[in-house]
Amino acid sequence: MAELPVVAVMALALLHEEPMHPYEIFRTLEQRCETRLVRINVGAIYHAVDRLVADGLAEAAGTEREGKRPERTTYRATAAGTAALLPRLTSLLADDHPVYPPFAVGLAEAPHLPRAQALAALAARRDRLAAARAWSAATLTKLREERNLPLRFVLDVDHEAAMLAAEVAWLDDVIGRLEADPDTWESDQVLAGTASVSAVPHPAS
Repeated sequence: MAELPVVAVMALALLHEEPMHPYEIFRTLEQRCETRLVRINVGAIYHAVDRLVADGLAEAAGTEREGKRPERTTYRATAAGTAALLPRLTSLLADDHPVYPPFAVGLAEAPHLPRAQALAALAARRDRLAAARAWSAATLTKLREERNLPLRFVLDVDHEAAMLAAEVAWLDDVIGRLEADPDTWESDQVLAGTASVSAVPHPAS
């Protein structure tokens, strides 16, 4: 069987907790702020559940009706679903899953920007991440205190808040060091040379 996609992992994990219908899975992911982790919508959850059922990893557990709404089928994880979920989750936690963020390329090639432009770009990133860090911290407090979710259910938000805090601190530090660096950037030297050439008057023809 192919490796479980992350949306299938998220759906199967909730079905491992208790029987749910697909819309309830989506709403639970929203309430736990997990829909920010991947591109996900209700349709993707329905598709993931259909695929889990087809693969024998989930099965219908019953039907329920709310008011005059149509009956909705609830699903639960099968023994095979649990057997597939546990090693996949272990791998997601323990194994290396390389990513190649474009920011690293920007850092590597930063000297090719004018110094002032590079510093302004880093400062803009710092401000954006500081706002994201504040949101993560507030969300973590809300999930823990208002919704009474134990830490084990909000590790992703806790990690995000910590990583954002670390990156903001690094940006604060590196911007300060770059501002204090007396060396001229290569791109500024190139631009200065270009300007000097342009300023030389052409001999009269």
